[in-house]
Amino acid sequence: MKAVLLNAVNELVVTEIPTPTPGPDELVIKMLACGICGTDRHILVGEHPAKMPLVLGHEFGGTVTAVGKNVDFKIGDLVSVDPNIICGTCDHCKAGRSAHCRNLIALGVTINGGFAEYVLLPKSQAYLVPKATNPLHLGLVEPLACCIRGMDLAELKGGERVAVIGGGSMGMLIIQLCKLAGASEIVLVTRQKERREIAETIGATRTIDPAAQDVRKELVDMDVTFEAAGVIEAFNQAVAITRSGGTVLVLGVAPSHERAELSVYDVVIRGLRIIGSYINPYTQARAVELIASGKLQIDPLISKTITLDQLPEFLRNKPGQGDIKYLVTGA
Repeated sequence: MKAVLLNAVNELVVTEIPTPTPGPDELVIKMLACGICGTDRHILVGEHPAKMPLVLGHEFGGTVTAVGKNVDFKIGDLVSVDPNIICGTCDHCKAGRSAHCRNLIALGVTINGGFAEYVLLPKSQAYLVPKATNPLHLGLVEPLACCIRGMDLAELKGGERVAVIGGGSMGMLIIQLCKLAGASEIVLVTRQKERREIAETIGATRTIDPAAQDVRKELVDMDVTFEAAGVIEAFNQAVAITRSGGTVLVLGVAPSHERAELSVYDVVIRGLRIIGSYINPYTQARAVELIASGKLQIDPLISKTITLDQLPEFLRNKPGQGDIKYLVTGA
């Protein structure tokens, strides 16, 4: 089968590898949609740890093509994949902190993931999706699950003034989740005009161009600020614009070597809650349900669909102006 293999940092090739065969508790799916994530780019250039050689891709789903004897899924089922495989036995897992499992294995990070024609996965990681679901939307379920986790931690009650810094897929999903949660004001901060225009059609009450406007003057005393860009300056802005006693929820994954400048005095005196939200513990099923419900606008977030052969070019380069999410759809 065809796959895109990362042999080493910056060594990405389209190649043939054996088509997987499932064990008793495994299944194989034909990949229908796999999103390109910023983490994939960080792994490619050595800014995020991963085990190589590796098939990248952790935002995916597809059609079941083979099942092991202990698997209840049927051939032809449409499934979404939770890429994060926990041990269930370490102290973090037993305490309900499975995002921090000491033995975490991740499809597309530590074992082969979704940038291939077919993908092998444990039955525990597959979630049945209604067959009427647009197959392309499978590439947004995992990012949505991560956003739902962030929303849980942010604890919106309704009526909050919210800022979202970063206009990628995570930021756009957070905008819509905040709207559903009853936020009174939702402001997106992003340089790209096209993204600002889309945001205003899906739930943002206002948008700001940080290249033309002073974010710290425009936004003061926000109740909750979501950092969804994975950029240190965005984190610094988030801390600056959040009110005393407010919440800074960090969703963006910055390069592992970068460090922010943070005044501990400021954090204490202002009583800030700065919370990191990592992956998607216990939220994948909710994301599947929400995608299937039609309550979210997913199509405006899909900028391009590409093939496995095109993937290396797209992965090596930054997204085009105004583009939000690229989906790989197979060979």
